[in-house]
Amino acid sequence: MYKFKFAIKNLLTRKAKFIMTMIAIIIATLIIMFSFNVASQINDGIISTASYYDVVVGANGSSTDLVMSTMFFTGTTTDTISSDIYDELKKNKNIREIVPFATGDNYKGNLIVGTESEFLNGKPLEEGKNFEEAYDIVLGYNIAKENKLSIGDKLIGSHGVSESAHSHENTPYTIVGILEKTHTAYDNTLFTKVDSVWNSHEDHDHEEENHKHEYTALLLKTDNPSTALNLINDLNKKGGVLAANPSTVLRDLLNNVDLVKNIVYILCAVIGVMSFVIIYMITLMMMQDVRKDVTLMRLLGLQRKNITSIIFIQNIIVSVIGAIVAFILTRISLLLVNNITASVGIVMNYSKIYGAEYLIMFAVVVVSLIPTFISLKKMFERSLEDEK
Repeated sequence: MYKFKFAIKNLLTRKAKFIMTMIAIIIATLIIMFSFNVASQINDGIISTASYYDVVVGANGSSTDLVMSTMFFTGTTTDTISSDIYDELKKNKNIREIVPFATGDNYKGNLIVGTESEFLNGKPLEEGKNFEEAYDIVLGYNIAKENKLSIGDKLIGSHGVSESAHSHENTPYTIVGILEKTHTAYDNTLFTKVDSVWNSHEDHDHEEENHKHEYTALLLKTDNPSTALNLINDLNKKGGVLAANPSTVLRDLLNNVDLVKNIVYILCAVIGVMSFVIIYMITLMMMQDVRKDVTLMRLLGLQRKNITSIIFIQNIIVSVIGAIVAFILTRISLLLVNNITASVGIVMNYSKIYGAEYLIMFAVVVVSLIPTFISLKKMFERSLEDEK
């Protein structure tokens, strides 16, 4: 116990250097843990999203934009496809499921998705029920909580994907359900019937009147991958529409994410090395001050192993506190970055902790002790030479 008390006393008498060392540890650990967590959550989110539907159909343009707008509700797709395409695909016996999307409205900047109630099957509700009637609407968890909305409340949608667009005052929605928190783009999206979106547009004299009986996208589930591939080829040959496989598009996107992730890891490694150098230099400075304490402890008859234990306890306290603070700051940083990533459909879960994060904390503690070991070794070797 006296070793621990002595270590604490030493730290308190050298507050400036103690704080400098801890800041260096916090910065190194925070950058590495935060980068790893964000890259891993983006990777997991993309993989889990691409698993169910095997064909997405929309207007000609970018397949990436099409998939992102339907899978992550980014709301960037403005062109539409004719309802004739939907009617034709409904007759295809090889298609097990077809889900229409009609977008173009928002609530306080959050996308309103017109679809079928079956689209939310498998998505548990926090309260209420799924939408059934015209102007029924189901809210994502974050929207309900941030705007303090409850079952039975009315809300007004606005035309377009911007909060500043004009409102559909004559066609209010009634909240019938609130989804459980999923830590996905569903938390920031509203869902209603396709007819509700169409009718809201009919109520106003928009120039985009043709949108009322058109879809922004169709999600398809086919019998097998071969059927999906043939369907994609047939639709793309026909022209006028774009068909793509979500898994293929997201896999390509994921490759780019992996490249970025590797670059981030390299930068983290560089920063980690730089931080280690800083920690090493600061530790050496602290050890210079500790030398007098070591000399005093030896005069008092303390053995080398006891002195070493005290110094190690002192530096373990610094590194462990630094690692814990970095862990807490990582959670806070995930909350802050979520405001950015949510706009592209990737929701950061601040409570998501990967096992590797604990390994990173442990590694930082171990690495921060290396300068202590080297300094003590040199100190005792020099002391032995002086005694000779």
